[in-house]
Amino acid sequence: MSKIAIIGAGISGLTAAKTLMDSHEVTVYERNETAGGLAQSVKAEGCVFHICGANSMKNIYETSRQFIESLIDMDEEVIEIKRNSAILFENGEVSKPEFHGMFKKKITEIEGVPSPIENHIYMFKPEIQQRIIADLFRIKAKEKNKRAPKFLATYFKAKFGQTLYDMYFGPYNEKVWHSDLHKIPLTWLEGRLAAPTADKIIFANFNHDKTKFRCEKTFLYDINGGAQRIVNKLVEILGDRLRLNNTVQNIARRDGKWLVNGTDEYDQIIYCANLKYLPKILQIAEIQPFAEYISALKSHGTTSVFCELSKNPYTEIYLPGKEHRAHKIICTGNFIDTNNSENHRMTGTVEFTDYVPEDEIRLELTRMPLNPVYITHRYTEYTHAIQDVDTRETVANLKKVLQPWGFYLTGLLAEWEQYNVNQAINAAIRTVESIKN
Repeated sequence: MSKIAIIGAGISGLTAAKTLMDSHEVTVYERNETAGGLAQSVKAEGCVFHICGANSMKNIYETSRQFIESLIDMDEEVIEIKRNSAILFENGEVSKPEFHGMFKKKITEIEGVPSPIENHIYMFKPEIQQRIIADLFRIKAKEKNKRAPKFLATYFKAKFGQTLYDMYFGPYNEKVWHSDLHKIPLTWLEGRLAAPTADKIIFANFNHDKTKFRCEKTFLYDINGGAQRIVNKLVEILGDRLRLNNTVQNIARRDGKWLVNGTDEYDQIIYCANLKYLPKILQIAEIQPFAEYISALKSHGTTSVFCELSKNPYTEIYLPGKEHRAHKIICTGNFIDTNNSENHRMTGTVEFTDYVPEDEIRLELTRMPLNPVYITHRYTEYTHAIQDVDTRETVANLKKVLQPWGFYLTGLLAEWEQYNVNQAINAAIRTVESIKN
């Protein structure tokens, strides 16, 4: 039985620890006072506040499902929720609000177009429809071109056209990522993007089809606080193997063993913390050729603002316009009634990219749809790891260098990927499979 140190108690670290604990001596180090990382939710005035995102699961891997079912009763605790997303336009783009209803923002009427936007082109003003149709015919003429787009901007333009890019795909994604979409590689969001043909888009609009060709029509959600329920169960199972408030300041190699913080010896290390910290922590020469590249990696944080909202039918509301600094409203109160309280009958989270101080948050809320009333907020410094064209290859090469020494990387920030809960669990299980007994 070998000794393994796991650095970081996010969902990846907790998954790795649970998978290994019966056959190895496992210790998990977490610098914060709570485990769970980006998968956490907390109680705020009796309501469920997801501190980053909605902690839901979609397109779940079989390995992830089996792991989760070993922790909780999915039939009893997990529900499948119909996705009902809307995109809000506020400058007169929509021509027939009676198709879909309206929001009221004090005096201004806010008109929402259901997502995916490409299935609802018929809702826009005729002149906008004409431009989009012309774009689709140009796309159809080029669909036989085997030259695949490599970057996010070129992908959106190739699939949806310049008009929809300018109206929605460009401004919304620039809000979220705060990056040049012409430099973000498409591989980074592989598996997360719909790829409809021009024919499918046209067909859906002829039929006013709100479901066909739609990506991720439903998602899975634990009724006891989302992924926090899985975190709680893992924390309970791991017991004193989990060391909270325990920062790893250095990892060195001595006499064939890994030495954590100068005292604790281990045979192997699974690193699930932030990749940017690794060159400072890991005291071996093999990390140095990667240090400069790692230090230059780009990322963004999220300011999540928990609010009481006006009653609405949506699960998510996307805000591409410049009218609002926020990019999304996640209506977690519509996931299940118990996410709300008697005092706050409808709640959700307004998301801003990067840090926003409270006084600016409160001012922004006064200008937003659904009349959000501030309850609390949380800023998380690292939520979006931004890749460039070299990131995946560089991380893969780093793994190849470290793995023979018994040092492994897994997790969103450790691998600099854009994992959701399901993907993080799956990646951790795959990593554990390569651990030597």
